[in-house]
Amino acid sequence: MPSPLDPHRFEQAAAHARAYVASGHLPAALVAVANREATVAVRAFNGQAEVDPSLHDRIFALASITKAIVGVGLARLVDQGRLDYSDPVAKHVPELAEPSWRAKITVGDIFTHSTGLRSSALTDFADASETGRELSMLFDDAPHYQPGTRMLYNTLSYQLLNEIVRRLRGLSMSGFLGEYVFAPCGMVDTAFAPTDPERAMPALDHPMDTPEKLAKYGRLEVSGGGLWSTARDLIRLAQALLQPGKLMSPATFLLHTEAQPSLPCLSETGRSRRTFGWNKEPQATFPQQPDAGFYHGGATGTLLWIDPDTELIFVFLTNRWINSNDEAFATLSRLYA
Repeated sequence: MPSPLDPHRFEQAAAHARAYVASGHLPAALVAVANREATVAVRAFNGQAEVDPSLHDRIFALASITKAIVGVGLARLVDQGRLDYSDPVAKHVPELAEPSWRAKITVGDIFTHSTGLRSSALTDFADASETGRELSMLFDDAPHYQPGTRMLYNTLSYQLLNEIVRRLRGLSMSGFLGEYVFAPCGMVDTAFAPTDPERAMPALDHPMDTPEKLAKYGRLEVSGGGLWSTARDLIRLAQALLQPGKLMSPATFLLHTEAQPSLPCLSETGRSRRTFGWNKEPQATFPQQPDAGFYHGGATGTLLWIDPDTELIFVFLTNRWINSNDEAFATLSRLYA
């Protein structure tokens, strides 16, 4: 069977991405594949579905791929023995100890979206920041469900990780990621605001719909969905993960990337298949999905996929908020067809 890194397969995948842009499903698209050592191919299409190499260096809003990048940083704390996924969050953030149900929430529950905390809109969170209530608004008096028993996707619960990092290491999430992830991986264009605004792709239909609101969103360091990055930086992250011992021990890598016990989804049918930082849930537009692979997508239609068995790294970037990941997975599936 040909490798997912086969050039012919890449051409098929690129043509698929181009068709999505030509049909109006996507405003632009970048597809990149790499292995542990090098970038194999990159192809990008502008709004007219024309091949546009200038997009290779553009900075995209990652949305929830941010969760995986933050997860890598926290995995390094686990590897150092400073943190454990089974730690109650209240061990590090004592304000969460009351009422008693909140004391049951673990660090791992944040990654598996099983905290029992209610989800809030990003716009409400940003508004609360103006009065200093952005953290306290996460502390519900009553559980939406008992921690660890259900799965309900919750982006803002990741803000608890910001607080854990601040108290453990005395760093903002931005400073922490710079030290624990960006520098070791050689990532130079990943941040909570575009490092070079002139290279930033417009985040179409973003809920923070003015430059001022978007700047405030960046200052909040939303660790569940606020990073911007390039394909090059995402590949560097994935390559570092695939080099044993570079970021963490093999045992911690396994702990970080293996699926945790499945939980029933609260808001939809089906069950979860999450790791401590990544997603392994089956995707309808990717029927060949191998069990070894793990990924994270984002609400801007973005996707980072890593397959340790074949050393395939796949990056899909586009730029419209509330865009599903179906197009990204359907494009990825062409590499395995």
